[in-house]
Amino acid sequence: MTPTGQKSPESGKAARPSILQTMRGIPGPIWLVLVGMLVNRLGNFLQIYLVLYLTAKGFSATEAGLALGAYGVGSVVGVLVGGSASDRIGYAWTIVGSMALAGLGTLSLPHLGSLPLVVVVAALIGLLAQMYRPASSALLVERTPEDNHVMVFAVYRMAFNLGTTVGPLLGALLISHSYDLIFYIEATAQLSFAAFALILARSGGAARPAGHDADGTSRSYATVLRDTRYVLFLLALFLNAVVYIQHTSALPLQLKADGHGVAFYSSLLSLNAVMVICLELLFTKYVQHLPAKVMVALGVGLVGVGMNLYVAGPGMALYVVATVVWTAGEMIGTPTASAWPGRVAPEHLRGRYIAAAAFPMQIGYAIGPVLGVAAWQASAASVWWLCGLLTVGAVVAALAGMREPAADAETATDVDTAADAVDESAGRAGPVAADTP
Repeated sequence: MTPTGQKSPESGKAARPSILQTMRGIPGPIWLVLVGMLVNRLGNFLQIYLVLYLTAKGFSATEAGLALGAYGVGSVVGVLVGGSASDRIGYAWTIVGSMALAGLGTLSLPHLGSLPLVVVVAALIGLLAQMYRPASSALLVERTPEDNHVMVFAVYRMAFNLGTTVGPLLGALLISHSYDLIFYIEATAQLSFAAFALILARSGGAARPAGHDADGTSRSYATVLRDTRYVLFLLALFLNAVVYIQHTSALPLQLKADGHGVAFYSSLLSLNAVMVICLELLFTKYVQHLPAKVMVALGVGLVGVGMNLYVAGPGMALYVVATVVWTAGEMIGTPTASAWPGRVAPEHLRGRYIAAAAFPMQIGYAIGPVLGVAAWQASAASVWWLCGLLTVGAVVAALAGMREPAADAETATDVDTAADAVDESAGRAGPVAADTP
């Protein structure tokens, strides 16, 4: 029996762990996942510098863009493939295969001179490099108590964001010596993560998920989509992603139109990164005590309000305030939203539920810039009002779609316990309850 869904002996808010308690209570296998993911993100250079590398090697900007697009498509597909693999072969083994094969693909890329080969290999690397994400999230859910989930995902996000922030700086330093170094270091980081996961897999710390021998239909993504409440949650994630990504598409255009330069835009992005890295754990200390759907709805709402505030005027102070507001929304809602799929998923579908949550966000990040730029070109203010409208839909979808799973389960458990007690008092054995799918 895994810790998932288990309550601590002292349930209730008083028993909810603090930041330090959560950090101290993270099991060794989970630290392997967290450290491995941090190392992997620190070495994540390919997507950032692929266009610069290929153009420096003699490819045209169009050809380099095609390779980057192939990498992006592979990344979206890779999350779905990773969800299926996680439910079939186990979480740790999925990370091992994902990172080991991605590392080998990354090592091969600087030795390719043909554009078709570069495009195909870039797509494969994108696919393989993203397969680990559902598996790593599922491991966090499986190997930590339910009361710790939100805080553990905040720690996971801190490591992810720290690696994402520092990685490009490290990549720029490597490129100053040689472009090839970014491929060798990224491959080393990927293979290191694979080695950490291999230790976890061989130690027996991540067995194949229960229910892997169940009927194939019950383990498909169609089963996930039949969960109508969860589909509403996915809709909320999609709408929020369309709104959130405007900080990289419509916002630069708005800043330029208002007479602000690149340095100010970079400062706003840095403000967001610093706030998330430094404050998200502190926010989560309090957020984890509160109802999940309320926190996700509040977080999504604040992201929309922050984006909507960009319509207020050209003053630098207003831009800073707006950025602080949507960053606060990101910190409040994202850890809970990250933990939610693993919390509500049937155990044998956990990988697919987590992957299904990543898919609409990736689609939102792809569609959002196109929609935002088109709206901005029609009317600069319309894109920010559109963000407000989409946010209303996201908040409603989150509130309607996120129902706590514990209530029904606990009621059923109480009924079974009472029935067993009656059977025992009657001097006969009660029925054996079937495993929850």
